[in-house]
Amino acid sequence: MKFRGYFYRQQENKYSQGAVLYFLVLFILIIIFPLYIVAVSWAVLALGDGAATLIGRHFKCQELPWNRKKSYVGSISFFLFGTCGAFILLQWMLPELSFNTALIAAGKTALVAAIVESLPLKINDNVSVAVVSAVVMYLMAVV
Repeated sequence: MKFRGYFYRQQENKYSQGAVLYFLVLFILIIIFPLYIVAVSWAVLALGDGAATLIGRHFKCQELPWNRKKSYVGSISFFLFGTCGAFILLQWMLPELSFNTALIAAGKTALVAAIVESLPLKINDNVSVAVVSAVVMYLMAVV
């Protein structure tokens, strides 16, 4: 498979914008932020956004009033899985953090990212979720 195949979808006539942005935004975050912040951002993006998509589409429930394309179950899944991923990576990368501090930081980061992801923004959520997660974690200055 050619390199291009990693960013190309059969049903699309062009590169997948989401796949390219996923890679680029994480690369840019690596340049700007400490590694633990990038790791948390990546966990929230990969696990939170991924779970929101998979679970939100599989379990149909009430849509969000401000964005009919999103559901409560998707947003809750985003928060729970994003929190778990962020917490695990915080505990692994910063073992000096207490359990409660890591859990609260992970939860706050995932919550803000879940809210941003639920908004009907024109920005691809691979960018908005990753950047917001990194900025929230940076502003909390857990180390």
